[in-house]
Amino acid sequence: MKQKNTAITGRGQTRPEENHGDINDNNFGSLVPVVSGQIGGRESNIVSAKALHKTLGVGRDFSTWFNERVKEYGFVRGVDYFTDDDQGAAWLINNQYSPVSGKNKKRGRPEKDYYPTLATAKELAMVERNEQGRAIRRYFIQCEEELHRSAPEVAARLRRQLQARIGAANLFKPMCAALDAARAEQGKRTLQYHYSNESNMIAKIVLGGLTAKQWAQVNGIDGDPRDSMRSEQLEHFTYLESTNITLIELGQEYHQRKAELMRLSQRWLAKRLEVLP
Repeated sequence: MKQKNTAITGRGQTRPEENHGDINDNNFGSLVPVVSGQIGGRESNIVSAKALHKTLGVGRDFSTWFNERVKEYGFVRGVDYFTDDDQGAAWLINNQYSPVSGKNKKRGRPEKDYYPTLATAKELAMVERNEQGRAIRRYFIQCEEELHRSAPEVAARLRRQLQARIGAANLFKPMCAALDAARAEQGKRTLQYHYSNESNMIAKIVLGGLTAKQWAQVNGIDGDPRDSMRSEQLEHFTYLESTNITLIELGQEYHQRKAELMRLSQRWLAKRLEVLP
């Protein structure tokens, strides 16, 4: 999982000789660079927690400060941040210079760091309740605004992904409820594995024969697999789950529905290819 070393705003390296007086000049691009990367297979903007810690003027030891904040606010590794030990930190090794430390990679790797998302970093800055924290939070907000202005296609893609994720989340429970009702009419009890069978059937159609759990393992993804899926995959899930609800209500049995969903899936994919440029 390679990270792209491109600052959204400010392209300078973090320089140890810079002091906190630079905050008054809003020279945050060099103090806390925001770089694009991936966390859990999702595109994200990330920062160095070590650089953030220094610029915030936190008096406590860096590792103690960060780990206490993680515990206090429930940040999740692989979702809200990653570390040098994670696959997401590959860009630190694959690039000659670290965008965070400025150390030449040929002369040795920087000491252990943590890399929170922009949203997590903004929260870390906010809870420090000092002038540096308020200033850095404003800087992060400006970074987000700049992304929307300079890369509207990226912002549009993220909005579409969010909409698709919500859509996929809204249909699983109704599908289970429809299954419950249909089996109850037949005098049958619905067990947990019946729900799993429905979920796995649809996932295998969307994910090339893999269940969501298997797909996450293959791609090295932690947390809910759907949080890391592309909008196209989520829209595919939404279509099939919605269709499956209708087929269940029509009284079709599992294997009959599976065959029909596979047929309709191919038609859905073909129609998408027709509208693509």
